[in-house]
Amino acid sequence: MVGCRGPSTSCWNSLAARRLELQRSAEDLDRKVAERTAELESANATLRQASRQLVLSEKLAAIGQLTAGVAHEINNPVAVIQGNLDLMGEVLGDAAAPVKDEIRLIDEQTRRIQTIIAKLLQFARPGDYAGQAEPVDVNAVVLDCLLLTRHTMGRRRIAVETSLTATVPVEISRGELQQVLVNLMVNAVQAMPDGGTLTIETADTRFPEDGEAGVVLSVHDTGHGIPPDCLGRVFDPFFTTKKSEGTGLGLSISFAIVQRQGGHIAAESRPGLRTTFTVALRRKARFAGRPGEPASPSVLFGDE
Repeated sequence: MVGCRGPSTSCWNSLAARRLELQRSAEDLDRKVAERTAELESANATLRQASRQLVLSEKLAAIGQLTAGVAHEINNPVAVIQGNLDLMGEVLGDAAAPVKDEIRLIDEQTRRIQTIIAKLLQFARPGDYAGQAEPVDVNAVVLDCLLLTRHTMGRRRIAVETSLTATVPVEISRGELQQVLVNLMVNAVQAMPDGGTLTIETADTRFPEDGEAGVVLSVHDTGHGIPPDCLGRVFDPFFTTKKSEGTGLGLSISFAIVQRQGGHIAAESRPGLRTTFTVALRRKARFAGRPGEPASPSVLFGDE
């Protein structure tokens, strides 16, 4: 070795010191590479999310323009049909008995068209349909919603379990929160045609992104579950797995309501075993004009 003419102690100490210095340099380089890699991954994730939100915003803007035309172009002729149908029933009276079933079907379908248009407008323009926000006791709303849906559960032999431990009031329209919960409960019941267990839980929480207080509400069912290829689309407007019923707008509207308040909504499912919808609501709402994209469970609870 240059600088070392014999196996002296000082020579070996010098080599050991150089080896240690090289090792530390290598470790420092590895650490810096890992940090830069993590920063790059975080930046890429932020970019991907921003891109998805941009695409969703563009879709929502397109839907908003579409609904304005739909409301004008469809509502008017539907109103004419409905008005003439009512008039026909009044004029014909008992003479309409032979076709009363056909008249009833026309009436039901025209009203269904009006409902679909109203729901589409509510999804595309949630601000126009928003109720007045106020501090709301989530547990009290859950109990009210269970009363509203108990007849549906009774017909399907649904057992209900609750764990309502939340103490923090959340700022939201009580009517809108009730609409979200009823939709989630009815969906859960419909997923258990042969009976099962509906579990509703509430708990205090803090939002991981800013530490603000809020409530997490979970609706679990033991139904058939949601296939993996459908799970990512459950909040899309008009997407539904119920081929014979529903408009595919219930979850979309729920999503828009929750996100407009500054909260999060997420879905998890194990096909054939269990499905969970989780809603996180803030004590103090952060109102947004348009919703972003559905949250993942890690956003609600942090990475486990």
